[in-house]
Amino acid sequence: MLSLGQHKLSPTSVRYSKENRWSTIECIGKIPSLQNIGQGTENIELEGVIYFHHLNDLNQLKSIKEAKKNQEPSILVDSLGNVLGRFVIVRVEEKQTSYFPCGLPKKVEFSLGLRRYI
Repeated sequence: MLSLGQHKLSPTSVRYSKENRWSTIECIGKIPSLQNIGQGTENIELEGVIYFHHLNDLNQLKSIKEAKKNQEPSILVDSLGNVLGRFVIVRVEEKQTSYFPCGLPKKVEFSLGLRRYI
């Protein structure tokens, strides 16, 4: 379980990546050298499934999209209470399958791309 601001998420998979930035320095008569120019971006990819049992489930996905649209940084906390930092939502993908007769989806698979906000 993760908490991203007011949103409670139970992802099925979490992928973490952090880049180090390296610059190539060309040298005459020698092989190029590398110089570390600092830390790069820190990214988290979350994938999960939401099964709609009531309207609150639908509203949660809607509010996640709204947070992305508003570019609001949120605090990410794991289930043990560890604060992982402030992150922004940079990507939201969803796939709806299996619908109720009224047209609402029974199942939505989602993927979120998060990037650390300093």
